[in-house]
Amino acid sequence: IEVTDSGPGFPPATVARRRSSLAEHGRGLHLIAELADHVRFRNRPGRGAVVSFDKMLKWRDDALLKVS
Repeated sequence: IEVTDSGPGFPPATVARRRSSLAEHGRGLHLIAELADHVRFRNRPGRGAVVSFDKMLKWRDDALLKVS
C-alpha cells in the first residue's frame, strides 16, 4: 500500500525511521510501523510525503475466510 499527500513532507528524523520521532509526529504512522512488515517513509520535494508499507498474510487451514 502506498499513501501520498501534498503537504510539507516529513521531518528528517521520520524519514530516517527513528521510532521515537514517529510517536511524536503521528500516532497513525507509529501504528503502521509497528504492524506492517516493511515500511518506507520518503519526501517528494515540493510535492508532499509518501508512506509505503506491506504486510505478509499467512493463511491457516482453519481460517474463517477460505481461498478457493
